Amino acid sequence: MRLPSMPTLRRVAVPLAFGGNSEQQHTYFAELHRVGLVTQVLGIVAFSLTWLLMPPAYHPNLTHAWLALAGMLMSLVVRYRCTTLPVLTVTGACAVLALTFGLRTMADAVHHASFWVLPVGVFMTLAIASIFNGGLSYLAVVAGVWWNVGHGLYPVNAGLPDESWAPLMIVVSVLFGLALNVSFSLLRLRNYHSRVELTRLAFQDGLTGLNNRRMFTQRAQQMHGAPQGGTLYFLMIDIDDFKTINDQQGHDAGDDVLVRTAAIIADKAQGHLCGRLGGEEFGIVYAGSREQVRAFAGGLVEAVSQGFLAVQFVSISVGVAELDRGRELGHSYRLADEALYLAKRQGKNRYVIA
Repeated sequence: MRLPSMPTLRRVAVPLAFGGNSEQQHTYFAELHRVGLVTQVLGIVAFSLTWLLMPPAYHPNLTHAWLALAGMLMSLVVRYRCTTLPVLTVTGACAVLALTFGLRTMADAVHHASFWVLPVGVFMTLAIASIFNGGLSYLAVVAGVWWNVGHGLYPVNAGLPDESWAPLMIVVSVLFGLALNVSFSLLRLRNYHSRVELTRLAFQDGLTGLNNRRMFTQRAQQMHGAPQGGTLYFLMIDIDDFKTINDQQGHDAGDDVLVRTAAIIADKAQGHLCGRLGGEEFGIVYAGSREQVRAFAGGLVEAVSQGFLAVQFVSISVGVAELDRGRELGHSYRLADEALYLAKRQGKNRYVIA
């Protein structure tokens, strides 16, 4: 069995331990926000019912009980209004610790706290596994939970045969809780990477790696609509005689030509928007003067013809048109297409500016 590489291990282990980078945390926020709110509301209800149903013979410390309830309510309000995952984590920790402090207060009132706090601690350890993203933050809160419910009570039944049962239950519950937390975090991480990949496929051409037509058009529309942008030119690029290459050499050879041409375009167009518009057509939105775009188009035509000389002759034709901000984008596209058609008629392997 092949072991995962170090980058792959780091890619998975770091988010599972620390909660992921800022982009991942932003993605996780909505899910954890909803889950955490529901969990906190249920915790407040459980604590309130425990208090209300306590027999009259038992009298909990009212100051501690009200402090615990106030802490839970304040954490709920802050969590409802927060917008970042770190704040969400802190408010969740405060809510959990306030709840366990309140439940310990109730357990102390019945004079059998060591009996009640063990199942409370186990339940809380497992219940909060889903609301903390990152194993380290979860373990930190769990440590607070067990200190809250157990300080001053353990070891239980010291010197008796069942003395080891309490620490055994604590350790097992923490391990199970950590396994649950890692499982939930791993599911979030996988969903995140799936969404990133789907987004990439939606906006990136699968063969060449350039922007696809959808992404190219969206970004061109944004640049065209920018009120204070400089002069822009649209370059429509077509590989000459591409159908002949496909017919005579096969589609694999045609794909290789597309990939290599795209690589040259991407290299030359650094800093400028470029993409594959479909088939053997590419597009570039160039920001600069007319003299600059003329030199760029000529250099691009030369780079493609020189880039294939060692294997075969491949050339491109380019039609250039200024993006008229006073008219719709399609108008400039049509002018560039007409210029491209003229370049083809004049012998190909050249550019024409409309």
